[in-house]
Amino acid sequence: MKKILLKYRHGFLLIFPLLLVIFSYREADTRFSHDLSRFFEKADHSKEEAVLFAYLTEAEKTNYSVRRRKELSRAIVRFSQKLQFPDGTLLGGYPPNPSLFLMAWAKTRSEFQTNHLEGYGIFTLPEFFVREFEMSSGARINRDYDIQNDSIQFKMVILKLKEYISEGKSVKEAYQKLYGKNFTPNEWERLETNYKKIYEFVTSESKP
Repeated sequence: MKKILLKYRHGFLLIFPLLLVIFSYREADTRFSHDLSRFFEKADHSKEEAVLFAYLTEAEKTNYSVRRRKELSRAIVRFSQKLQFPDGTLLGGYPPNPSLFLMAWAKTRSEFQTNHLEGYGIFTLPEFFVREFEMSSGARINRDYDIQNDSIQFKMVILKLKEYISEGKSVKEAYQKLYGKNFTPNEWERLETNYKKIYEFVTSESKP
């Protein structure tokens, strides 16, 4: 027996690190990782949608229905895949995540309320932006329906944001150009603060 133990002693030594890896993997899979790039890397984005829905349900006082919150979470995750940030970009001191950025953007502009007079839809897009988009795209946008649709707004703002970033602008500069005179003092600072709060909500170990 002693000879057998000596023969396989190195194998037994490997068991403990292996068990640690297994248990740490299981733990990381049951809570929100602090590394969002790792957490959101899977092709199945259902968990990411659940995270955003949890945020809208637990952390926000919104008049959105459950259905609207689910649809908004799904739309944000879907369209955020098309958004990329310039190298070196930070938001609230954290690495930028497209989904969380769109969520912070909506929070900053509309506070997730359906009644607001500053502009159209969840991003409160100004009239001049809608007119310029119509001219550049050659499409007529219905102010009572089309522009109120979350998915249509995501398509519009992401298209323009990518266009401005490709010109060499930072995310802040692209955002500011999109809103023009409707860009209010300290708005970008509020967006970064909102992003930080959402980021920390997502990475909280108290989340399931």
